[in-house]
Amino acid sequence: MSRTERREFATGAVATLVIVAILIGSAMANRRRTEGAAGAFQVTAAFARVDGINVGSPVRVAGMEIGKVARMTLDDSYRAVLTLEFPKALDLSEDSSAAIQTDGLFGSKFVEVQPGGSDGAIKSGGRISYVQDSVILEDLIATIVARAKTLRGEP
Repeated sequence: MSRTERREFATGAVATLVIVAILIGSAMANRRRTEGAAGAFQVTAAFARVDGINVGSPVRVAGMEIGKVARMTLDDSYRAVLTLEFPKALDLSEDSSAAIQTDGLFGSKFVEVQPGGSDGAIKSGGRISYVQDSVILEDLIATIVARAKTLRGEP
């Protein structure tokens, strides 16, 4: 092996090691971000549709942003399970609900949590049972058009 070939081999090996280190560092940084903060209050909610919601989407109560979507997974029934994370504990009653809302007509989506009125509270790691799925604008318009056609007697 000539001197030039050794130099090219060493350069290639160093470049490969740098790329591998960058990929590993990136994977570790992403893993830390999605695991959630230590001591954060987390609850889950299962939805049939979560169109427009992503990890990091805001979670609001009474219109104020107080948390974020920390994780999204699918359960065995193919329902989207969102993990909602709040920086401090909340006193959410067992009959609280979560709905996917839109900012304005074409705005971004967020999760709106509406506290209930029961005496029991959801603990961190618990589940919000009452949910309202994302409304898809195209589906809503198609329903309105279909009803209008029915009222006019069109097939």
